[in-house]
Amino acid sequence: MSYVLRVFCQSPQPISSSEITDFIRDGYFFEQPPHFQVQPNPEAVKENHWKSISIQYQTGKRPILLELNLNDPVLQAEIKEIIEIINQSEPFNQPQDLVQRLTTTQQVIAIDIDSQGLTDAGWEMLDCLEAYLAKQLSGIIYAPEDGFYNDQLQPIYHLETPVSIGAR
Repeated sequence: MSYVLRVFCQSPQPISSSEITDFIRDGYFFEQPPHFQVQPNPEAVKENHWKSISIQYQTGKRPILLELNLNDPVLQAEIKEIIEIINQSEPFNQPQDLVQRLTTTQQVIAIDIDSQGLTDAGWEMLDCLEAYLAKQLSGIIYAPEDGFYNDQLQPIYHLETPVSIGAR
């Protein structure tokens, strides 16, 4: 079952595909080194301009897919939708800090996983990667059925109604 987490990043500073793949490779999360496929190929373009990174961590398992979305109309529409739901769920106690952080988002890294088939090592890598990306890029993590988390994976806001935003 596909499940998409998002890291909403306030930093406009790009993170290179090699920095992400090195972080995963150096973490020794998996018994065998994972295979990475970066689109576009980082050798053809500056590695800061990657669009997606596929992480094949185990034969027979669906790869984890990271997708980068820079500040564009699709991203702005997603943020607007999330803010509207936050405003509806908490009409008298709106989390202004969270809304402010969402409105100042410069880039989003979406992480598409198979929530049913992800191995324990995959979950461990995912948690570490989310925290790493949020810390490096001044981000907050959104887990659709749970809420928002800081760079220490501590909850900062729980939605009464989960936000289901468009597929990437």
